Parts: sequence; C-alpha cells; structure tokens
Amino acid sequence: MMSNEQQFSALVLDGQAQNALALARSLNKMGVTVTAGGNSRYLPAMLSKSTGDSYVYPNERQDYHAFVDDLERHLRENDYDAVFCVTDLMTTILSENKELLEATGTAIGVEEWQTHQSANDKGLLFEAAADIDVPTPWTVSPGTIDDIDDITDERSTSVVVKPRRTTMHVGGRGYSSRLSGENYVSMDEDLAARYRGLVGDSPAFERYPPIVQEFIDGVETMATVGLAVEGELLMHFQHKKFRVYPPSGGIGAVRQGTWEPKMREYTERVVEMLGWTGPLHVEWMKTADEDFYLLEVNGRYWGSLALTINSGVDIPRYHFQHLTGEPLRIEDNHGYRTDVRQRKLFYTDILWLRENLSNGNYSALVPFTTSFFTTREEFLSLSDPLPLLGVLPRTRNVLLGGGVR
Repeated sequence: MMSNEQQFSALVLDGQAQNALALARSLNKMGVTVTAGGNSRYLPAMLSKSTGDSYVYPNERQDYHAFVDDLERHLRENDYDAVFCVTDLMTTILSENKELLEATGTAIGVEEWQTHQSANDKGLLFEAAADIDVPTPWTVSPGTIDDIDDITDERSTSVVVKPRRTTMHVGGRGYSSRLSGENYVSMDEDLAARYRGLVGDSPAFERYPPIVQEFIDGVETMATVGLAVEGELLMHFQHKKFRVYPPSGGIGAVRQGTWEPKMREYTERVVEMLGWTGPLHVEWMKTADEDFYLLEVNGRYWGSLALTINSGVDIPRYHFQHLTGEPLRIEDNHGYRTDVRQRKLFYTDILWLRENLSNGNYSALVPFTTSFFTTREEFLSLSDPLPLLGVLPRTRNVLLGGGVR
C-alpha cells in the first residue's frame, strides 16, 4: 500500500498500446492518479476509467525533438511523481533524454542510457553475454553493411539476420526495424546477397547494420520478465506462447504462465551482467535437451503485461514504489499462477486468423472461435469497456489487409 497521507500521480505514455492500459489499471488500483499520453486522441488508455486525464504530444516517430521539448514542458507544468512507457522507441527516447527530463523533478521509469544500449543493442548484448555462463548462438555484428562479404565464409550453419535494435531514430525520425523479407538464410544460399536484399535502402540499417546469428532449432520460445534493481532480479514471471504471429517467430496470440527454474537462473545471470534496474523482458529458445538459448533482451515492459499481473505478479506496483522511494516489500513470488491463459485478440490473433484464411487453412476458425469461451482476453473488461472503442478503427484496417503499428 502507498502512504495514506500522500497522493501520488503518474503519466503513462504510449496510450495506444494494450500493455500501457494494463499498466494504467495497475497503478490506478493502488491509488495513483493516472494521466494517459499518446500522439492522438481517443486511444485505449485514454478511454479507460483508470485514467483521469490525457496528454496529446507530438508524434515521436515523425519529430523526435518536438516530442522531447513538449514532454519536458509538460512535466514542468504538471506535478507527476513518475513517467512510464512501454514501446521500444519511446523507451529509447526517454532513456537518451533521462537526465534532461528528470531535471523537472519527475522520476523517469527507464534505465540509464549506457545500460539501456547494452541490453537493447543485440550486437553489444551478445558480445557481453559470451563471457557469462549462459548458452548463446554464434553471433557476428557487421560494422557496416559491406562487412557482410567478410562474414560469409565464417559461418558453418544456417543463420538468421536480425536487426540490432527493434526500433531506431535517425535524423529525428523513428523507424521500425523490419527486414524486407524472410530472415532465415540456409547454408546453400548466398548470405551476402540475401543480407543486402533484407536490409534494402533503410537509413536506419545504414547506421545500425543487422547482426548475423546462428539458427537455433528449438522446441519453443519462452520468456522471463521481471523487475530488477542494480543487477538483482527481485520479481519474475515466465510465459510461453501459443498461436504465434508471424508464424516464423513473433508475438504470441495466446500466452500462458510457465515455470522453468533453469531459465530463471540464466535470466538472473543476464540481469547481473547488465547491472539492470527496472522492468525487462528476456526471451529464450528452449531446445529439445531442455536447455535455453538467449535470443534477446528488451529493457522495457512487455506485451503480456496483463497476463503477468493477472497471474499474481503486479510488477508496475513495485516499480512505482521503487521510483518514488517507497520501501519495496516484495514477497516470494515463486508461487505465481500458471493456469491463466490469455489472448491478444487485438491485433495478434486477428492477424493470425487472417494469415491462415489467406493460405486456405479454414480450420483455423475453430481454435480462434473456441478462444472466446476458453481464454481470457488481453484487455477487454466489462467493468472498463470503453478502451474497446480505441482499437476498433485500426481493427478495420487489419481486417482489410493492412498492418498495425
């Protein structure tokens, strides 16, 4: 519980994201007054009864500097105890400008810039992880796109080409680091040619060339998420995915808690290596011999945050306490629930169904429809129904074949 005499307030950015809604609901439940922010109006978090006000800011993807200037002004004019965000791009922007923004007297809920880069840049991450006792795939990080010619002869296995960062900003604009095709490259393919084809003419890839990594033929991808302070993992939750979109490896349309002590132990080593403070998501590939290979670290809140909270691990609550200097009274959370199965209907399961139907797999309608009766939805709530209105406009775009940011 928060102090009885003091009223706390928080600003939750990325109001379009469903995990931002989960975060806002968690903070509001503990008595925090929440303002939802976004680069347009009527976003899901803004429509929630858990938020009392809204803040519309310049589009952080289109004008980085205008956004930072406006946020600094907003923080100076309003009395927030802490600021939260959930997307990769926003986390990067806040981390890079953390000193400037915290000069307003507001705690910014992201890691320091140098530590943030060491986790979110896969080249730096796997270079550091090679020195700890954690299984990692063979990884090479080209300094420039042309360095791929020298790497071609080094590999002895099929590989995947991965962006160094999930999102980047170059010249004041934000970019999603999507490759222009399938990123798996078999041994009989020309790696250099495929690499250049995947990179295309993106200015972001010119600055941050993608890495080349050994393909790990695993059983399934899993993740350990949690809250760390100065390199110690204080709370954690683990989940596995069902109905993944895209099928080659992506977001789980349906997810459920799991319990893997070895994966937790490996995660603790990664957290200690990074010296991490704050929330983070560590993804692993489970192999047939019951081992786990490190795939990536995301130094931010994760897409399955609602599942984490609903399974008994309310990380935003304790993150807020840490940011505001409240004593952390964390109980042993090894007994979290693993029987909660949760569905991300908007938009991952819709995209999963759309792809299956476009490929003629009409039997996919059965598990998709059954989930309405057997699986808890990601954010739909009878007691808080209005956020649904915030996803309907983009749902139409997805159904008609468009994407969603």
